[in-house]
Amino acid sequence: MNEQDFPNVTIAFIQALEDRFPVIDFPPTESISELNYHYGQRSVISFLKSQYEIQNENVLNTKLK
Repeated sequence: MNEQDFPNVTIAFIQALEDRFPVIDFPPTESISELNYHYGQRSVISFLKSQYEIQNENVLNTKLK
């Protein structure tokens, strides 16, 4: 699946995920598996944010190369 085939991502969807899976500051004693699980969730949110940016990019807000 390339970028053109990816379904539209809305800011409301991203915000709902941010609210449901917020960034957490873990104590040093937290298990690696808990950290991996949390950062996996955050990785998906980061990916969706980048897809949103790509989908909403236009000629007026892109830099000339």
